[in-house]
Amino acid sequence: MIAKARSAAKIDPEDARIEAKRMAERAQAFFADMAQATVMERPIASLNADFAADFLKLDQNHSQEKWERILRHFENGEKVDILALNQDFQNLIQENMERQSNTLPLKAEEKEDIRKILKDPTHYRAKSPITTARINTFKTYQENVKGIVQKTVDTQIARLENLKKWLEDNRRDLTHESITAYMDTLSVSEKTKKQFLFAGSSFWKWAVRYDENFKKLHRDQQSPFQNHDFPTNRSKKSANSTERKSFSTEDVARLYSTAKSLKNRETLSDLILLGAYTGARIEELCRLKTSDIINDEGIKCFSIKDAKTAAGERNIPIHPDLLHVIDRLAEKSEDGYLIKSTSGNKYGNRSDALSKQFGRLKTDLGYNSQFVFHSLRKTVITQLQRADIPGILIAAIVGHETGTITFDVYSSGPSPSQKLNAISKLKYPI
Repeated sequence: MIAKARSAAKIDPEDARIEAKRMAERAQAFFADMAQATVMERPIASLNADFAADFLKLDQNHSQEKWERILRHFENGEKVDILALNQDFQNLIQENMERQSNTLPLKAEEKEDIRKILKDPTHYRAKSPITTARINTFKTYQENVKGIVQKTVDTQIARLENLKKWLEDNRRDLTHESITAYMDTLSVSEKTKKQFLFAGSSFWKWAVRYDENFKKLHRDQQSPFQNHDFPTNRSKKSANSTERKSFSTEDVARLYSTAKSLKNRETLSDLILLGAYTGARIEELCRLKTSDIINDEGIKCFSIKDAKTAAGERNIPIHPDLLHVIDRLAEKSEDGYLIKSTSGNKYGNRSDALSKQFGRLKTDLGYNSQFVFHSLRKTVITQLQRADIPGILIAAIVGHETGTITFDVYSSGPSPSQKLNAISKLKYPI
């Protein structure tokens, strides 16, 4: 690190502090080993000796007095004072470590902090190596090199910033034990914890590959975001489970009729109908344009584009009970979209406001966190399955892969007529 600092324009202060702590700890190990070796009349451990060799040096930068203090121990005919020799060696090593640390391109207060750590490693107080500068560089890499969608990048950055703050507030190093302790503080689902670990692993892989200082500091350390165990609950799902549930057909009718009765919620009631009769995702529905109403082999369909997956791009026959609704929405459209949306959020999602409206509606009706708009998708799949619709046909309607090369790669999929016959099985007491 010292050599790199001499040729670099700047160095991360936290990297320097971590390295100073490690150097001070190794120096203390050498001093202790040297004392024991003297008493027991044995050689100093090679690992400690190798470390000390880098700092047991005299050159023109040392004073005449320093030269004389060290060289007096090696004068012929003089009995070596082991205690005095050990003390002089300690002073020389300490002085040389501090001398090298002063060459770092850091602020005066940062150099002073490092000097204190070199004298006493317990002075070190963890400031996460997940620094703000690294987070910003990682963010740029994820956006511009990896091409990851903005919302995902922002979520990863938020998780890293929260971890950084926790590590510093609790004076913890970036270790496996620290990550385990941090996750224990999170009141989130196991799935969300795994997403946090994925964000951390992505940062770690990037840092050890592209950040030279980080790589040097952590090259012998396994990623602290790997090999975390989660308790497996083999009992029935509890009431507080985060697993999504499907609405019953009666639930759908209740949601629709309540939304329809509320002021300024006609768009929400239409959206509920679209979800209940298509099984499409909320953002897919909110992005439907009048131009996405097409005829496929004589069947009136929605053309779903820009889906989450390749299988998600599909044509969904319009349920007979939806035809009059679609005609009305197309006729009243002012911007080309079927579903009116006040505005998209910063990621361009048109469903944001309507998703929140639905969340308030279902909560007011007594549905817990296991019920969301996506539950309508589960309702559709459940109804189709109970109507003896083949799984391959259901997958084609909702935009899932079948998991088989035969159908996912080689087949053109079910016909529009087959899909219409299947989707017409959906019935609600509306």
